[in-house]
This record gives sequence, C-alpha cells and structure tokens, in this order.
Amino acid sequence: MVTITEQQVRQAEVNAVEQERVRDEAARALEANPYSEVAAATHTEESRLAAQLRANARELRAAFEEQVVEERRRASRPELERAAEADIRVAAAAMEEQQRVLVEAVAGAQEALVAVLEAGRTYSALVEGHAKVLEAAGLDVRGGESGGDCSTLNRYRVKVRGRVFEQVDPGALAAWVLHRMVAARLGQSHFVVAALEWVSRSAEQDAAGVLAGVPEPKRAAPSKRLPLRVGGR
Repeated sequence: MVTITEQQVRQAEVNAVEQERVRDEAARALEANPYSEVAAATHTEESRLAAQLRANARELRAAFEEQVVEERRRASRPELERAAEADIRVAAAAMEEQQRVLVEAVAGAQEALVAVLEAGRTYSALVEGHAKVLEAAGLDVRGGESGGDCSTLNRYRVKVRGRVFEQVDPGALAAWVLHRMVAARLGQSHFVVAALEWVSRSAEQDAAGVLAGVPEPKRAAPSKRLPLRVGGR
C-alpha cells in the first residue's frame, strides 16, 4: 500500500495554485491580443494543465483524508475488539456450530446425489440390457406391446406390455434436481437456475417418464432474519 504524506498533498496544491496563476497570465495575454493564434493556443494548454493539476490535488487530498481515517481506525481497533469481546465469543460459537451443520448438510447432499447417479446408471443399464434381448428376439418398439431398439443417438429404449422405458443421463438428472431445488428454495432469479436451465429442460424431455413421478419440492417460506444474540445475552 502506497502511503501519502501531507507534504505531498500540500505540494500538489501549491502546483495547482501556481499553474492557475500561469493560466490567468495567459488569459490576460489573450485579452490583450485576442486575434493571436499563439496566445489562444497557449491559453488553452495552460487552462488544460491547470484543470488537470487541480483535479489531481483534489484526488490526492481525498485519498490522504481517507488514509488518516483508516489509520485512526486501526489504532483504535484493539480497544474496540476488547469492548466487543462478548459479541465476538457469541459469533465464534454460533458460526462454528452452523458451519458444522452446513458441512453435514453438504455431505448428506453428496451422498444423495451419489444415489441419484448410481440409480440412473443402473436404470439405463437395465434398459439397454432388456432392449437388446427383445430386439434380438425380433421385437421392436414400433409393433406390438413389447420390444426394444436403439435410436440413431445411441439411446436404448425398451417397451414392456405397452409401457416404454428410455435410457437417462444420470448427470443430467443430478443437475435437474439441483436446478429444481434452488428454484424452489432460493427463487427463480438465482444465478444457478439460469446456469442449469438448458440441461434441466433437456433432462425433463429425455426422462419425462421418470421425473413425472418425482413429487414437487417444498417451496421456501418468505425469508426472515435470524435472531442474533448480542453480548452473550
């Protein structure tokens, strides 16, 4: 961090005042000879430089004053922290406890997503296996009540007694779950909703038969501020 001294600020202000004096002299010279291109050009340049130096001086003065305030705040920081010791203890205990809860929740969510991914992989493997068996028996999905085939996109589907089951993308299902829960609990305007919109819609189309059976998530109630205990009370 660059330290600004009061001497630097005063010198910048002196330079600005001196340049303004030069500008005023150029203005008087132009008044005395209003048709002189040289005098006009000189006045323009000196005026530009005067405005620049004055702006620099103001910015330097403002930065110096901010620096003084910050130095005073730092000097009084230990005393302020001692005065707020009770509040600091409460904050430390509350945050450590809530971090533990959050870590456990994230770990639980990880395990739940692992279950989604594994179930999706098993589901798709079963679709492929049964589709191949029925297809080998000469049965496709376009004829009777049962059959199997593989699409041009290399996705298997199996038809069993009139009901069609298609392969799903486990990763897309996991993204769909996250998209849906963030929208329900944090609102449609959350950036994650927009980021996962495309993959979520794709999952809904490709796995409509599966996702139709998933219950709607519970919507979040209007947010309320958490009560804070102040000073250990």
